[in-house]
Amino acid sequence: MSKFQARSLLVVILVVASLGLIGLSVTGTLGPVKNLLLAPLSIMQRGVASAWGSLSGVFHAHPAEDQLLKRNAELEAQVTALEAQVAQLQENQADFKVLSELLSFERDRPENQYLPANLLGRDPSPYLSYLILDRGSDDGVRKDMPVVTGNGLVGKVVEVTSSACKVLPIIDAASSVNARLLKTREEGVVAGQLAGGLQLQYISQQVTLELGETVVTSGLGGLYPPDLIIGTVNAVQKQNYEVLQNADLTPAVDFNRLEIVLIITNFKPIDFSPFFQPTPAP
Repeated sequence: MSKFQARSLLVVILVVASLGLIGLSVTGTLGPVKNLLLAPLSIMQRGVASAWGSLSGVFHAHPAEDQLLKRNAELEAQVTALEAQVAQLQENQADFKVLSELLSFERDRPENQYLPANLLGRDPSPYLSYLILDRGSDDGVRKDMPVVTGNGLVGKVVEVTSSACKVLPIIDAASSVNARLLKTREEGVVAGQLAGGLQLQYISQQVTLELGETVVTSGLGGLYPPDLIIGTVNAVQKQNYEVLQNADLTPAVDFNRLEIVLIITNFKPIDFSPFFQPTPAP
């Protein structure tokens, strides 16, 4: 069959089908045929509508579910508020502990006069560890006044302005404190280290250093009052060929958590420099 003959046959079929549909429409018999053709489409449409309704329900919650979501949000807000209250109570408890320690220190040493001060800042240099306090000359602060907490010695004032002061802590490498072992009464010097620790130096090899032994200020040199706690021995450096031995100390004060300190205002350091001046020739 040629292409022309195939096209002619297709035209004849379409014409016959059209005449048939016209005839069915005229006689009224086209309705059943239409229903037969549309029935599968209706079933498909109902299925799609049902599926869309279920999917829409996922995004549009039932009123009861809305109430549950609202209640859940309220409970989460309450939990957040309670967590904030707990954090505040914990901070208040920590402040109370610090203040109690300071008060206890004052009661144990009534011979001194104390001025409480808050830590304002620290020296940003990695090689220095100066502390800045919110007390100055207007409050009676002077250079070389010792600074303490309820746990022990912090350092001494080295600079003063009208409203603030700068403190050299004992853990700074520029600091040295005449010290004494509390148990054996052996004397030495506690020096600050570049890494921020403490080292007890110039202790005789004949002395037995015990781990955990407390080291306090000796008062020699007149720069600090005696018997202020400096720290405890945590390691001993001893060589058989050396005359002296050293010990690493754990500071009594946690310098990373300093907030409130006490400045001893009635302590006056003793100036020994006149005794070490060269004697003039006769």
